[in-house]
Amino acid sequence: MTEKLYYKNAYDTEFKGRVRSCEKRKEGYHIILDQTLFYPEGGGQPGDKGTLGGVSVLDVHEKNGEIIHYGDGPLEVGLEVVGEINWEHRFDLMQNHSGEHIFSGIICKQYGCDNVGFHMGRARITIDFNTQIPGEDLPWLEEQANQAIWQNTPISIFYPDEKELEALEYRSKIELTGEVRIVTAGEYDCCACCGTHVKLAGEIGMIKIVGTQNYKGGTRLELLCGKRALDYYQRIHQAANEVGRALSVQEEQIGTAVQKLLKEKDTYIQELKKWKWEAFLGRIQRLPENTENVLIMEDGLGGKDLTALADLAAEKTCGRAMVFTPTEAGFAFVLVSRKKDAREIVEELKKSFDCKGGGKEESVQGKLNGDKAEIIEFFKEKEFVLAK
Repeated sequence: MTEKLYYKNAYDTEFKGRVRSCEKRKEGYHIILDQTLFYPEGGGQPGDKGTLGGVSVLDVHEKNGEIIHYGDGPLEVGLEVVGEINWEHRFDLMQNHSGEHIFSGIICKQYGCDNVGFHMGRARITIDFNTQIPGEDLPWLEEQANQAIWQNTPISIFYPDEKELEALEYRSKIELTGEVRIVTAGEYDCCACCGTHVKLAGEIGMIKIVGTQNYKGGTRLELLCGKRALDYYQRIHQAANEVGRALSVQEEQIGTAVQKLLKEKDTYIQELKKWKWEAFLGRIQRLPENTENVLIMEDGLGGKDLTALADLAAEKTCGRAMVFTPTEAGFAFVLVSRKKDAREIVEELKKSFDCKGGGKEESVQGKLNGDKAEIIEFFKEKEFVLAK
């Protein structure tokens, strides 16, 4: 079995190991050493990255007590190689895993619940709890977790014997026996864990909740710790600063300014609808007398506009009204009919053009691809008048 050096000191970044095996696999080379500092994926924490004898280690897994390094090149069996851990990646995982312990410990004590899921993704941590956590409690919970950081709470690791383990109150998703690795964060948390951690909570830097949702009857929280949290704050601050400049207000006034802008937008939309309706009425009033079938080609119409204009035209003519508007992939249309079955023309369009659509006898809608001039000619042959 591979000797796990990462449990002796999570802060070590360089070691020597002898290559016991190296096998070519589909995803690269599976390299096993007699000892390693590379932490394998497990317990919700991703594996380490780095190099072995100049070969890049892209991922690490454990199987039957052996640590398998996924390398992008081969290493000679029996060769002693120098391994180097990507410290930025390792420390990021240590910060986030340690922050998750503190946060989960606080929540589980506060609500008497369990952490039933944990995943440390490339961007965020997700934690699942089997209870509903009130949204109004989140700021307080976040502050409590950061209190542990401000106090620079020690984070300790020990292996209790069987009697100590039996008497110990600790978090674990499953019942454990044998040698159990316990990680404590002062009075904030006590948990069975196989991951790598910082020694002092102050090294975490900060803990920030960035998402929450109901999940399987409980609560899923998204969390950022350490540099991830700082990077997130900097992005949000930059975005807020840009919005503030665009609105000519201080960042603290963005919410009020946006609400004002939305009210103005609603007013403008209502005004636009009014003018658009009057424009539609004017368009219909200009139709020649005794027009029964009308074809209208108009740019920039939405679905509701198409229907409204077609309804007005059909009401005016007491016949059929076909309204088209250009889209990125051809034309969108609505056909309203007061006399004949509107679906008949759509079936004929399908024979002559790339047309998809359907509906009821009095109204159909769809999409159509084809040359504009050919479409107009098609409808002229059906005795439709092109509206000016």
